[in-house]
Amino acid sequence: MKFTDSHIYYEILILFAVISFAEAFTGLYKSEKWSRNEWYINFAGLFLSSIITRPLSFLLSAYVLNYFFADYYNVFENVPLWAGVLITALLEDFTQYWWHRAAHTYTWLWKGHRVHHSAPEMSVFLTGRNSWVYLLLFPPRIVSTVLIFLGFGQAFLIGYFFKALIGISAHSSVRWDKPLYAIKWLHPVMWVLERTISTPATHHAHHAATDADGIGVINGNYGNMFFIWDMLFGTAKITREFSEHIGLEDYQEEPWYVQLGYPLFKSSDQRSELSK
Repeated sequence: MKFTDSHIYYEILILFAVISFAEAFTGLYKSEKWSRNEWYINFAGLFLSSIITRPLSFLLSAYVLNYFFADYYNVFENVPLWAGVLITALLEDFTQYWWHRAAHTYTWLWKGHRVHHSAPEMSVFLTGRNSWVYLLLFPPRIVSTVLIFLGFGQAFLIGYFFKALIGISAHSSVRWDKPLYAIKWLHPVMWVLERTISTPATHHAHHAATDADGIGVINGNYGNMFFIWDMLFGTAKITREFSEHIGLEDYQEEPWYVQLGYPLFKSSDQRSELSK
């Protein structure tokens, strides 16, 4: 059976729903931290990410490729599926690592990514929580379109499912890795695993409100699917512990449309970095 675009997104939707129900079952969303404004950000962010910017980026990229590089269409369609999955997963995630790292380096891009870190607690909803600037310019989507155009379509879809699985579970409040660290015979497996892919422990540390607790690493642990990039480029921090405070240390909870729509909309609160 061939994987199709609709098939993969259907599976990802089920995955998202299952984990979000698990979070709800543990009482995550009963917290007073989840204000109405935060829920507006969550749902509007998912809509902006999945329904608006993703198709727009794909259509624009596909148009350019078909117009200027039509001779290269499906040029790699005979590459073995296993090799295609590996190639597409590595290239797409490698691009995202550097884009994510750039968002923590350059002020203008940070303001587009900031909303991803303003969430008061970890949740699957963070996966779609970025501003229109960050999403519309998102290089991994352009890379994805190029790979599909070149003939890696089937391989990309399979790899993207595993990327979604890892990314969603790493952002989730369900700390699936924590009990596994305590199982002695799993120690070698977990040592390799946490250095290869993103886990809740490593990615929660990236969302910590501060580095002062010795656990958080705001400017590090950038990997979304593969943690190996952080290991290779010196941005990894592994403690197997979880910070008590998630989010932004200095957060005024700007309106949802400001956080997602900056710089089209700016905060009226002069304390906010989104007011400038």
